[in-house]
Amino acid sequence: MQRLSDATRDALSGLHPIIVANRGPVAWQAPDSAHPEIGSIVENEGGGVVVAMRAVAQATNAHWIATASTPADGVMAGLAARGSIGPDAASQFNMVFAQPTPAQYNDFYNVIANPLLWFIQHYLWDVPHEPNLGDDTERAWRDGYTAVNRQVADLAISTAAGDKRPPLVMFQDYHYYLAPKMVRAAIPNAVIQHFIHIPWPDPGYWEILPRSMRQGIVDGLLGNDIVGFQTNRDVRNFLRSCEETMGYRVVDGKVIHPGGVTAVNAYPISLDLDAFAKFASDPMTQQHLAALQVGRPEKLIVRVDRMDLSKNIVRGFIAYERMLEAHPEIRGHVQFYSFLQRTRTDVAQYQGYMQRIEREVARINGRAELRGPNGELPIRFEVGQDIRKATAAYMDYDVLVVNAVRDGMNLIAKEGPLVNRRNGVLVLSEGVGAHEELGEFALSVNPFNVDETARAMFAGLTMPPLERQRRVTEMQRVVTTNHLGTWIDKQAADINLAAKVRGHRRPGPDISL
Repeated sequence: MQRLSDATRDALSGLHPIIVANRGPVAWQAPDSAHPEIGSIVENEGGGVVVAMRAVAQATNAHWIATASTPADGVMAGLAARGSIGPDAASQFNMVFAQPTPAQYNDFYNVIANPLLWFIQHYLWDVPHEPNLGDDTERAWRDGYTAVNRQVADLAISTAAGDKRPPLVMFQDYHYYLAPKMVRAAIPNAVIQHFIHIPWPDPGYWEILPRSMRQGIVDGLLGNDIVGFQTNRDVRNFLRSCEETMGYRVVDGKVIHPGGVTAVNAYPISLDLDAFAKFASDPMTQQHLAALQVGRPEKLIVRVDRMDLSKNIVRGFIAYERMLEAHPEIRGHVQFYSFLQRTRTDVAQYQGYMQRIEREVARINGRAELRGPNGELPIRFEVGQDIRKATAAYMDYDVLVVNAVRDGMNLIAKEGPLVNRRNGVLVLSEGVGAHEELGEFALSVNPFNVDETARAMFAGLTMPPLERQRRVTEMQRVVTTNHLGTWIDKQAADINLAAKVRGHRRPGPDISL
């Protein structure tokens, strides 16, 4: 686990950290959903949000506010109330749970946060046809999203009241856009920071939402001292939203508004190097690597992803098909290994997309002329969730495909080059946040252009060894320099400045946000 630097510890010292995220750092693993009280506590491995903030929580003894969404979460909430959360003595967490009703949570998560906000922020709506908003959307916004934001804000307020130190409230992601202003109204001198892990689109795209909603989102976020994003592009888009949606003045990356001043900065998230090194050396990872190499063709293209609409998986397969059509000489010498994870299975658009992915794989594998001389299938397709199997694939690719339409960061683009043993080439969409750091060393593609992506795949497979080595060495340098600790350190330094402005630090020459 990433350790906090002395500078970060100093910056956060004297403050009472409260992390607010939709999920907690640990999960209740119940073997039988009918009897969730029978189970065990495990670390929640999924999601960059949780992994990134767990180090802060453990190092600072922060309180962590999450939202209970399942019966298993209800068990966790009960354990948290009794102060008995933690898989072992070294991993204790101060957990607090908001517990909305099932109807509230459904409106909050399944109607507003997913798919509405997620789709907007990843440019996923087919605007001429979708979405169709109406009174039900307004009701879900009021009774679900606003109500749950009120619950977590109230928990943050009451949690802060139980400690003599000035509160530092750190909101994570798109679930709680309204809560910062609520906390600010109750605790004017709190230090409040919000990091948004997904893209922030052009302000014109936000006009899909009714004016009251999009204004509420921006106004809620301006309750923060600091709003953080993955990329400079996201920062620019948010500042434009403040100007165009709210009419507020922007000066040097700061928004001047009736409630004060909010700084807006880019903090590109990265990897916990120590934790990822452990995954790479884990015996189970080595077993998966050995299994992957059984019958391995001369060249291996890899993708590891959630089956999310934003990941652009179908176009990736079509691009691979186009490459095989253009270069029959490599058929049988290359295979596309795709290890995918189901996601948001209760959202209709995702159900249809998962079915389309499977149909596309079957169609391409069904083309006999694309198979190798011994009948080798062009695509090896697996569905599951196993970080060690994913890490084994990262270690063994010749080409890694990350062609998402839009992503806040996409840590796969950093994980693969970090552990790859074959000087593999990264094919990287220009719509991915990681492109800002890694684009010059990857093969950059327009995610909508399947022929360009096909040419990039082939170029990666045939690139001279010295050029492959140069590119991966540069990517590894970026990832190991700008690691998860750097991400935390940069935010902590700005939090320290905000604490000075709020009067919680002795003023110095750098007090201005």
